[in-house]
Amino acid sequence: MANEELIYRITRAVYDRLGTTVDDTTVEQLVTDIYNQVRTTTNSASMMDRSAAQLDTGEGSSARMVISVFGLDHPGIVAGVSQILAGASCSIIDINQTVVQGKFAMVIIAETSRARESTAELKDRLRLEGEKLGVRIYAQREDLFNAMHRI
Repeated sequence: MANEELIYRITRAVYDRLGTTVDDTTVEQLVTDIYNQVRTTTNSASMMDRSAAQLDTGEGSSARMVISVFGLDHPGIVAGVSQILAGASCSIIDINQTVVQGKFAMVIIAETSRARESTAELKDRLRLEGEKLGVRIYAQREDLFNAMHRI
């Protein structure tokens, strides 16, 4: 079973049990924990080969994050987020930002395979930076993001 399909099925089961009003962060943490447990117990050479192939098909990677930033536009937002990523040794793979009538929106795809901190720590740092900057920052592993948005 493809990683994305497994994550989708786990996510669907969590939402079925907890309901759709559950906090997305809680769902992401549960899905990540369950997925890691399943992956650890079924980790074999053939699964590793399939996982590597799936990265090339666009299903998403656990080594990349989707970071969304929203708020009122002002100088320093891109710099603040970029500094957090650079400090954690993450590379920006893709970035898109726009300003519409004073409203700022940005999406970053970041490579986290060399990150000096865990995904949870990086997400916390980004959230705190968002509070300092007066914007909302949401960060999620790319594979979970893709699977959750299939629902």
